Amino acid sequence: MLTHEARLRFLFWINGFGFMLLCLFVTPTSATAPHFKVAAPALADKSSTPKSVAIPETKAKSIAPDTNGKSPSVSVSRDQRPKLIRNGKVKVSEREMELLARLVYAESRGEPYEGQVAIAAVVLNRVASSEFPNSVREVIFAPNAFSPVNGDHLSQKTNESARKAVQDAVNGKDPTNGSLYFFNPDTATSKWIWSRPQTVVIGNHRFAR
Repeated sequence: MLTHEARLRFLFWINGFGFMLLCLFVTPTSATAPHFKVAAPALADKSSTPKSVAIPETKAKSIAPDTNGKSPSVSVSRDQRPKLIRNGKVKVSEREMELLARLVYAESRGEPYEGQVAIAAVVLNRVASSEFPNSVREVIFAPNAFSPVNGDHLSQKTNESARKAVQDAVNGKDPTNGSLYFFNPDTATSKWIWSRPQTVVIGNHRFAR
C-alpha cells in the first residue's frame, strides 16, 4: 500500500499534468488581430433633393451679379468732359466754356456779336499756340492777360449772347483769322501792342497776331 506521503505526491503530479493539458487545449497558439465589422455607407436616396446651403444675406449681395447685366456707371464731373475743337488741338470742358463766356461778357459787352465771337476765338487761339498755356483757364488767368481779371477772380456775370459766341468759337468760327491779341486803340497804352501785325477791326477792337 502507498504511504500517505506517496499518495500526496501522486495526486500533486496528476493535478499538474491535468493543468498542463488544460492549458494546451484552451490557450491559443498564435495571436490574431481582432476583426471589427465595418458598416457600409448608406446609399443616397436618388428620389431626395439635395438641400442647398444658405448664404448670409450680406455675403450674398457682395457676390451676386448685376441683374441688369451692366457695369456700374461712373459719374464724370463737368471738368472731365472735354470737347474737341480746332482739329483736336484744343480741349475745352463745359466749365471752361462757362468761364470763357464770363470773360467774353466782361471784355465785349456792347460790342457786336461778331466781336464777342472774336474775343472767344483769341483765347482759343492762345490755347492752341505753343507761346501760351495749354488750357482755357490758364490762358484767362495768366498774369496781366486780360484787364477784367483781377488775380484769380472774374465777374460771374454773363448772358446768353456771350454763351452762344463761345459755342460758335468752339465750333471753329474765327473772325480774327488766327489772332492772338486784341486791344482798344482809344484806351491802349502799351507801345508793344501797336507793333503786332494787325489782322482785322471789329467794333471797338483791333486784332493782331
